[in-house]
Amino acid sequence: MAEKNSLELAAGLFRNTDKNGNIYYSGKNETGDEYVMFRNTYWKEGSNKPYFRLMRRTEGTSTPAVED
Repeated sequence: MAEKNSLELAAGLFRNTDKNGNIYYSGKNETGDEYVMFRNTYWKEGSNKPYFRLMRRTEGTSTPAVED
């Protein structure tokens, strides 16, 4: 019998557009934790950097300026 992969639902995400026209995804999980996923602007073809970045929003912070 083949093994089944198990996946755990982290959050449901909705597609949004920021004021500059960039698309990002955001949503909450069942416990109220908020997540934001956006395209990594530092990604380059053939690089070892992720195409998307998934962040968990914490209290008292804004969208981070993270550079890979």
